[in-house]
Amino acid sequence: MWYAIQTITGNEEETIRTIRKVIAPEICEDCFLLKREAVWRIHGECRIHTERLFPGYVFVHISNPEEFYRQLKRVPQFTRILGKDGLEFQPVSLEEEEFLKRLLNGDREYTVRLSWAEVDDKGNIVACGEPLRGYLNCVVKKRIRLRYVVIRVWLFGRERDILLGIRMEGDAP
Repeated sequence: MWYAIQTITGNEEETIRTIRKVIAPEICEDCFLLKREAVWRIHGECRIHTERLFPGYVFVHISNPEEFYRQLKRVPQFTRILGKDGLEFQPVSLEEEEFLKRLLNGDREYTVRLSWAEVDDKGNIVACGEPLRGYLNCVVKKRIRLRYVVIRVWLFGRERDILLGIRMEGDAP
């Protein structure tokens, strides 16, 4: 199961390196940061870069949470496993994990890739690819010229706005 760990924003990569070094691999199957592709428009050109999808959060795939939690205390960075309902830690729900996996669309680098999008002359998205395709009804904001949309979903116990990058016909691959 996946667990979310809160850490200091900007120190996510350092936290991942430390967890991989300190915690036994049989306890922590994987430790990763969720990222997304985004587009910067510089002098009229679209340039693709990656950034954190959830700044300040690292995710782990573990099967023995009690032992992981015990070993996590040896990590010197600020880390806190997220939990709710008075429990010290609780896994990301299966529905939330499936949602995140759908956004990742099988990406091995844990990166939400750009979705291709086609718009009409009024700026409405009329066709798109994965991962946006399944969430068109959740779009609350779109900035076509800046190549992103914002979807609103229930995640980690509250409504969250998630920015997804898009690419249009003619954009550099």
